[in-house]
Amino acid sequence: MTSSYPPPPAWSPPGAQFRTAGSGSRTLVGTLIGLVVTPIGIGLAANGALDARQWFIMGDAGARWSSTSQMVGGALLLFLVATLAGYSPAGTVIAGLVWGLIPGIAHITFPDDTWRFVEDLPRMSDQMHQALHAWLMNGFALVTGLLLVGAGIAATVRRR
Repeated sequence: MTSSYPPPPAWSPPGAQFRTAGSGSRTLVGTLIGLVVTPIGIGLAANGALDARQWFIMGDAGARWSSTSQMVGGALLLFLVATLAGYSPAGTVIAGLVWGLIPGIAHITFPDDTWRFVEDLPRMSDQMHQALHAWLMNGFALVTGLLLVGAGIAATVRRR
């Protein structure tokens, strides 16, 4: 005789109504959100950092708050992508690869071609081109990519 009792006929475990059978749609939605939000966060943070450098050099304290708010806004968007790993780890990993690791490694491998590639990006101001090149040149793209990929891997390992 076993020591466990069979559950009642209509019983289901707590939280069963929130489980989904497939994770394909989660992966697709998470990847799309990550691929859209990550470059916006990087652009805001990079432009805010460039503005902060300029107000520091020029001594213009009036522009300080706009550059600081851009950096904080960009950091919050990147934080959103990192926390997206709880919903879809693949989305965070793909965003980290596409917008961080691959451009960072490309800059390390081909530093002379990086400026030309950034200059060829359409619909951006010259200041944004400078900000993105500084983001790549200073290694922040590589760091951001590694952190996002690490967040996705950590969420995957945690689930198992």
